[in-house]
Amino acid sequence: MTENSNFPSTVVGQKIRNIRKEKGLTIEELAQKIEVSQSMVSQIERGQANPSLDTLWKVSHVLGTPIFSFFENIEHRSVQVIKREQQKTVKMLHPNVIYRLLTRSSSLRKIEFFELQVEPFHTENLKQLAHSGEECGYIMKGEIVVAVEHKKHHLKVGDSIYFDSTLPHSFFNPGNETAIAIWAMTGKK
Repeated sequence: MTENSNFPSTVVGQKIRNIRKEKGLTIEELAQKIEVSQSMVSQIERGQANPSLDTLWKVSHVLGTPIFSFFENIEHRSVQVIKREQQKTVKMLHPNVIYRLLTRSSSLRKIEFFELQVEPFHTENLKQLAHSGEECGYIMKGEIVVAVEHKKHHLKVGDSIYFDSTLPHSFFNPGNETAIAIWAMTGKK
């Protein structure tokens, strides 16, 4: 059996958890309504147990959602290619930073991969952000100052950095040209 033919327990479990929370039900309440133990519901939601079809049917009924919705948008391919013209770019809080998304968005992914473009001539005093997860980057062009907890790390072509994203951080380009880095981030929710 190939990896992709296995039951997508983690994906289905996450969807059940999200819908349960949207409906304002606790694990205990859902367990009582579908007549299984709390630990079974918890294991299903964490992808550690495969629910029977009967259990899925009951969950579907209690949550008021079609059973097929647990299986929608499940990635059936283990390889994903995104051509440059299909990649989206976004700006977040920092106006000098553009993110080119190199992977498709999915709440199921453990890592986000993107090209970071940092424009020059912007102030060093940008608000620092913090979020769950980890980040690492590799400078491809130009130079970027990565401030982590107000300590500045001046990176040039070929340099790399890793840091815990729960530490406040921001990006600044001290150069005269757009700086480009390849960046990866985990765990942001």
